[in-house]
Amino acid sequence: MREVVTRAKIAELPDRAELKVAAGTIFTRAARELIKEKGIVLRFIEEGVLTPQQKPQQADGEIERGIVTVIGHDRVGIIAQIAGILAEANVNILDISQTVLQGFFAMIMIVDLSSSRVGFTELRQKLEETGEKMSLKIGLQHEDAFKYMHRL
Repeated sequence: MREVVTRAKIAELPDRAELKVAAGTIFTRAARELIKEKGIVLRFIEEGVLTPQQKPQQADGEIERGIVTVIGHDRVGIIAQIAGILAEANVNILDISQTVLQGFFAMIMIVDLSSSRVGFTELRQKLEETGEKMSLKIGLQHEDAFKYMHRL
């Protein structure tokens, strides 16, 4: 399973430090922002891996985003399991919000699908199947669904 680097981990580092991470490491958006602020230098263990800031974008300058939603009873490992599936597919987590309300876990992730190694439908199916195994409701929607819903 790939490592997820959060803002808290970056906050522990001194300014302009060098951080060595494995290729495929997932960085939250807050972590990437703090990396920029503190001037942290990222060094990847495997060659040829780009930092999230250098990631190629689509021709129109926009990244292809998806929205992952998760609802169910709270337990250990939910985020790790889902982050692992996304990492295997080379899908980067751009933003994540999660909460536990009276024992129920709710999470929304904004993900970058631009470099995904699998198709959208296959990724959605894998997330849904994992949700069934974990007694969770996991969904994946393309950002375009939201754009077209609110178009005049």
